[in-house]
Amino acid sequence: MSKKYKIKKKVSQSVPEKSSEINPSSKQTLAKSNQDTEVTLILFDKKTNWFLLILLVTYFTFSLLKIHSSSIANWDRLFGIQNSESIIAGKAKAIRADEWVITTPALMGQYKLGLPLKNEANGGGNAPIVFGLPIKDISTILRPVAWPYFVLDFERAFSFAWNFNIFFFLISTFLLLMLLTKNNFWLCVFASFFLLLGTGIQWWSYTIASFMIFLNGTLLSFIYLLYAKRAWVIILSSIMLIVCIFSFLAFLYPPFQIPLIYLYLSILIGFLIQKKKFSLIKDKWPIRLAAGTVSFIFLGVILFHYYLIARDTFSIMANTVYPGRRFSTGGDLIDGKLFAEFFGIFMAEEQHPLQWGNICEASGFIMFFPIIFYCIGYIFLELKKIDPLLMSISVYLIIGLIYLLAGFPAFLSKITLFSMSPSYRALPIIEAGNCILLICFIGNRQSEKVLTKLSWLEFGSLAVVVFVFFRFVSSHVNNTTNTFFTSKQITIVTFLFTVVYLLIRYKDFKFVKPALYLILTGISLPNLLVNPITKGFAPILENPLYNVSKEIDKKDPGAKWALFGDIRVTHLIKAAGVKIFNGVKYTPLLEDMKVLDPSGKKDSVYNRYSHVTMTTKIQTNDTVMFELKGPDSYTIFMDPCSPRLKVLGIKYIAFSYEPLPSEIRCMSPVIDTAGIFIFKRNDQ
Repeated sequence: MSKKYKIKKKVSQSVPEKSSEINPSSKQTLAKSNQDTEVTLILFDKKTNWFLLILLVTYFTFSLLKIHSSSIANWDRLFGIQNSESIIAGKAKAIRADEWVITTPALMGQYKLGLPLKNEANGGGNAPIVFGLPIKDISTILRPVAWPYFVLDFERAFSFAWNFNIFFFLISTFLLLMLLTKNNFWLCVFASFFLLLGTGIQWWSYTIASFMIFLNGTLLSFIYLLYAKRAWVIILSSIMLIVCIFSFLAFLYPPFQIPLIYLYLSILIGFLIQKKKFSLIKDKWPIRLAAGTVSFIFLGVILFHYYLIARDTFSIMANTVYPGRRFSTGGDLIDGKLFAEFFGIFMAEEQHPLQWGNICEASGFIMFFPIIFYCIGYIFLELKKIDPLLMSISVYLIIGLIYLLAGFPAFLSKITLFSMSPSYRALPIIEAGNCILLICFIGNRQSEKVLTKLSWLEFGSLAVVVFVFFRFVSSHVNNTTNTFFTSKQITIVTFLFTVVYLLIRYKDFKFVKPALYLILTGISLPNLLVNPITKGFAPILENPLYNVSKEIDKKDPGAKWALFGDIRVTHLIKAAGVKIFNGVKYTPLLEDMKVLDPSGKKDSVYNRYSHVTMTTKIQTNDTVMFELKGPDSYTIFMDPCSPRLKVLGIKYIAFSYEPLPSEIRCMSPVIDTAGIFIFKRNDQ
């Protein structure tokens, strides 16, 4: 046993559950610890407070300056401006069309219309509610991410909301990991950025991070509600708890949310068993009970109100062909995808295996669980005990891997709600859980008792096994992707991650952790370039079509539009607050579809979340045709002069190309701008 270890052991005996980050020479810290009988929570010392302050100041500074990382500069490129002046650094990613084409213009249109509950431009029912758009409603009091839209101009409000997903992910993740690792400051700083820079977060424009923020907050608030000693902390925790719960539920995307809920439930169970001191919850129990009761009554009232305004829309969603009736039992993960992120350093927007769809679908988090499972087993054999937190997360990962690779019986998928999360959506969440397991393992002090023993036989044997494992995995991934990766890249992956795995095993040796942090940071740092640094909204606000659409709508408010041609253009019109018939519909416009399809024979085509394209097809009998292009897209073929469009109240028709005379025989020209031709129907 080394001298260094003996010193640490002595400190841990004199100050129960305090981490190595606490300076044993500090009389003030020791005095505070001796007086404090509560379970060790987060130590808000000087460096912790400075770190949090820096993040908050940066968040407010960037947001007030209208700086964000949206890819909206692609609107400039779409209209022929190759070098957008809105880009400060990096490059706008065209593949992030879900963001710059769909979500961001929908936010702009919602803001322009005054944050209504109903907005047909986004879909049927009260579509803005269930898809997380800001709404003018009492329930927004529990959605801090939506607050800026009520007090700021759109550019700054958007920046505050966008940057919330970055900086509050860092803050909430840091604080949760401080709790789980017993205040291992530098590990938590590293881990917060490491998780944020995971391609599963970056390439999905922080979608996963936006859910994790509120689950981080839920766990933190719940644990403080149970164990905090000060009354004001208990009350604040109860408030934060219901804010986080509601915010998590206010934007529904079950494919990510369901596996995330189980992940955080496993973390909570492991933490509570690890701490054990349930008797301390009885201290100040009247305050805990009162604060929790009042808060949950208020949450219940808000949730009931939310249900009343959203239930019809929930019903529409639940009965859609996609995604409502989608049912997954797992077991259908693409072969070779499980360890795909080992090759993440060699993939880019236009460089990825075709089998994995696109770079977003190919993204995720690095898998560490094989070596961690080995270490946990090694510790158990030596000590005959296992850390409950590590065990609980490990059980979650094992169950998740079974779902991904073998699948669940149908009844189990249904009762666990995993039926809503296909394997390819559950995978990045399980990968994120595996990263949290890594952080908890690195911060675990129990391992020092056995993992600091060096056996050259074990080292040599383990090195060979790990090397063979990576050689096999790399070759398998390459074979399943039709040898997409080169032999040199396979060699780099094999040697690089063999070193990483060995560093994890020998983490408690001197200088090993800093080496591990440096290597993983080097792997992750290039992901900073995934999203651009953008200032303002000039690519949309200065776009001629946006301004023309806004002016027409100002003179003829509430008029409905339709667009034939490039579906992307519909969203630029939508951003101006225009009620446009097609484009992306979060929920189908079923009543409108009855006009186009009175018999309902094509219900299976249009009854879905979908990208709706309109294409000209002129026939004497005014036939309307529907063609399914994919699970979330279809095309309507019809005559732009069809009387059915009059029944739908569509007054303006736009074309993303110069239309033929036969297409506009019933219309009068309004204006053509930026290659878009706008007409007004003569019968409206």
